[in-house]
Amino acid sequence: MIEIDGSELALADIAAVAAGGAQVTLTPSAAERMADSQRSARATALVRPVYGRSTGVGANRSVALDQAAGAADPHGLNLLRSHAVDAGNVLDRETVRAMLVIRLSQIAAGSSGINPAVAEALQAMLNSDSLPEIREYGGIGTADLPALSGTALTLLGERKTMDGKQITSPLPGWATEDALPFISSSALTIAQAVLAQQKLAALLHKLVSVSALSFAAMSGNPEAFGPEVGRAADSAAVTGMAAELHRLVEGSGTPARIQDPYCLRTLPQALGAVAEELDALKSVLERLVVAGNENPLVFGSEADGSNGVAHHGLFQMTTLARRVDAVQLAIGAACATNLRRISLLCDPAYTGLNRFLAADDAGQSGVMMLEYVAAAATGRIRANAHPVSLQTVVLSLGAEEDASFASVGAAQLDSTVRALSTIVGIELICAGRALRLQGRTPAEFSSARFRKALDAALSLPADVQDRDLRADVDAAVRLVVSPDFG
Repeated sequence: MIEIDGSELALADIAAVAAGGAQVTLTPSAAERMADSQRSARATALVRPVYGRSTGVGANRSVALDQAAGAADPHGLNLLRSHAVDAGNVLDRETVRAMLVIRLSQIAAGSSGINPAVAEALQAMLNSDSLPEIREYGGIGTADLPALSGTALTLLGERKTMDGKQITSPLPGWATEDALPFISSSALTIAQAVLAQQKLAALLHKLVSVSALSFAAMSGNPEAFGPEVGRAADSAAVTGMAAELHRLVEGSGTPARIQDPYCLRTLPQALGAVAEELDALKSVLERLVVAGNENPLVFGSEADGSNGVAHHGLFQMTTLARRVDAVQLAIGAACATNLRRISLLCDPAYTGLNRFLAADDAGQSGVMMLEYVAAAATGRIRANAHPVSLQTVVLSLGAEEDASFASVGAAQLDSTVRALSTIVGIELICAGRALRLQGRTPAEFSSARFRKALDAALSLPADVQDRDLRADVDAAVRLVVSPDFG
């Protein structure tokens, strides 16, 4: 059971909930904080206009809502219904669960002024796995309005769940004061970024191990990773990566060259840059999953008269967009070294083996086509690396004249995860085949992590005759995404 207290939520816990392996519970402190926030918002709305409570939204922000005593209050429902439209492919359960737990955490932070009963309904929806159907197009990096409006309609029973069923205990209604506060969040965008960051961080660990296998197969020179080099590096991430690689390849054999190709010699820079950007993205996400970025932001206490609201632009996910862009660019650059290592593993001058690691040198193609597949996957990553933070748009009669498009970047990260998994899997096949053909065994190497990675590589099919390698690639990709690998 993962506690949601509105002040801290580990990204690993979000991933655990998203995977369906953990349920959530709101802490008493979160419940108290939400109730205080609701009282503060209501007290403030009595003495001043509040966007979305006493006014319309977007280009309708200057339209005053009828708040006469006893008047019907359809605005909240109208807002949810009108903003619930999305399109494209249906998102997977993992992503939707991550969105729900993040939105629950943000509400628990106590800056929305929303009715705590809504948070309790959201918790029940998540724990019962009665998930809303969310589609891919709708957000532009200024709050995921369609996704969260659709979630609200599912909580009300107006929309069916993604399983085509009615939610078990639908909410009886939705007050206007709870409509905008619920949907004023980029929880879906943040969820996609969290899941990708967690997968990429794990995949980077495997990539480092696989790179070490390639290094050993080509008899690289570990001087490039030595402590003297690490101390001279231009960032702590590169220093740390050099030390990590040095530990992995220490005692791997006599170097074949004084100067290795860049794809070996610059591994600390290429992989250190990815580690650095993933850490920076993680720091932003850890703030966002407990951030009260709702517009307006509710603050203070009704009890002591410090209550108030602040209208702002924190919902603009500019920093998240830049961090996602930086991760994509770092991975896109690092892929050049992956491709070059795969190419050199096919070269007898670097391995002492047959061309393309084939069974003979009489025309067999061996792993030749794996380089093409890896290049295709690299092309996808580089296409994803086009900076989304350079995009913009003007919408809602000019009321919204900019957008971060962090939503686009976060969605593209999932594509990058799948493509990078393929590239790392292919390098694992090639490095493992080379080491097997060289007669190398795990017992030769001093690093336990290296031995574990080599064991994984040697578990792949040993037949080097020309044959269909699709199953080999599938098996290698399963290995590199497994938590048990290297």
